[in-house]
Amino acid sequence: MTDKPLIRPAATLVLLREQANTLETLLLRRKSKSGKGAWVFPGGVVEKQDASCDNEEIAARAAAVRETQEEAGIEVAPESLQLISHWTTPDAPEVSKKRFSTWFFLSAQSVGEIVVDNQEIDAYRWCAPAQAIDDHRAGELKMLPPTIVTLTELAACRTTAEAAAFYQQRQVPYIEPRITSVDDTICMLYAGDAGYDIGDGSVPGARNRCWLEGHSWRYEFQG
Repeated sequence: MTDKPLIRPAATLVLLREQANTLETLLLRRKSKSGKGAWVFPGGVVEKQDASCDNEEIAARAAAVRETQEEAGIEVAPESLQLISHWTTPDAPEVSKKRFSTWFFLSAQSVGEIVVDNQEIDAYRWCAPAQAIDDHRAGELKMLPPTIVTLTELAACRTTAEAAAFYQQRQVPYIEPRITSVDDTICMLYAGDAGYDIGDGSVPGARNRCWLEGHSWRYEFQG
């Protein structure tokens, strides 16, 4: 009997800015073997130095700040971080052999020049969320569902204030995806989807899911 993979705590920081009246977010391209070529928000696993107590969220905040500095060379104040979601990697080896309990934070703090470490990260770009999604669908940016879902939410916001207000007004979701398939198309279901409770993507009704279409993901949400 094979032991299930350990679920490691991790943190991600969604950095926002307004440029020429356009909301933009920072994306980094992974160079390291794990997730190589994927465009992600800054972040990584929680390390021992991040855990000053037994509170995982507090440790994740410290990890988000540390990883952003290590990967992109910028300092972000811990007090600027706003918790927006939490994702647990599904227990599906065909998707990922590693599992993470990842805290997603938002910050619109002004930052300076981005300097990637060229070890874990080899490129960066500021881009409008909608454009990043379009580039992903066109095969230009490799991304994973949590990034796609977050970018889709941000694409509905025009300013950093609107983004902060959107996340402030909703209850923080703790997302545990369930993977299924519909007509041989992989489908990742989230709570609120009509098929989530029984893990059946063919059930009619509300939609909260990502579809894997070719090499890209498409987020579908219909309340």
